[in-house]
Amino acid sequence: MCSISIQIKCPHCHNSKVVKNGKKTTGRQNFLCKNCGKQFQAEYLYQGADPSMKAQLQSSLLHGSGIRDCYKIFGISPKTTLRFILEQGEKIKITPRQKKYKKVQIDELYSFVNQKGKKVWVFYVYAPETKEILAVTMGKRTKKQLRYLMTQLKCLDIEIEFYCTDAFKSFKEVLPYYQHIIGKSFTKDIEGINTLIRSKIARFHRRTTKFSKKLKYQWHLFKIFVFYFNELPSYI
Repeated sequence: MCSISIQIKCPHCHNSKVVKNGKKTTGRQNFLCKNCGKQFQAEYLYQGADPSMKAQLQSSLLHGSGIRDCYKIFGISPKTTLRFILEQGEKIKITPRQKKYKKVQIDELYSFVNQKGKKVWVFYVYAPETKEILAVTMGKRTKKQLRYLMTQLKCLDIEIEFYCTDAFKSFKEVLPYYQHIIGKSFTKDIEGINTLIRSKIARFHRRTTKFSKKLKYQWHLFKIFVFYFNELPSYI
């Protein structure tokens, strides 16, 4: 006779220091990772609870798939996908890599929420020297929204020498004139990031038919994109 042994590894940290930790109500064995302290099962009845499935789900959302696309591909409910977006987005905090930046670029792009005619604008700050997004807001295309973006920058406690933008009127009214550089030639980098965002997130495609029903889902998904753009650029 021969025996077959299977080594169980934690799907969260991939460590092999795993012990049995009781059974679920379904009768399936539950495991506990001694390294990261998280519980898991070797096999899940519902695919949406599998950590490896969540990693694939996240990758799909950041590579042009919509909520319904994920439902059809992975066989999970739309509610599971939306809950995943909220949980991941709430954990994310943008942290700058430096304390001082010579030039940053500010621009805006739009998407839709609920219906084609309801535009929602994203204002964000991009630092080309470190290739990171420093701050982002989402809402109406107004001076108030732009001021909120500048407040976010101040809260980061960083020093910025110059702000580069296009000729949008609100930029001239809100940004300090002695630090403000205007011209499309100075915003080429952030224009390229706009194109990247539109290609990666389904809700930002120019001719999309995929809309978020609520602003909070679009906001948290964009935060997830910013995190992986900053921390793991090769992932994007």
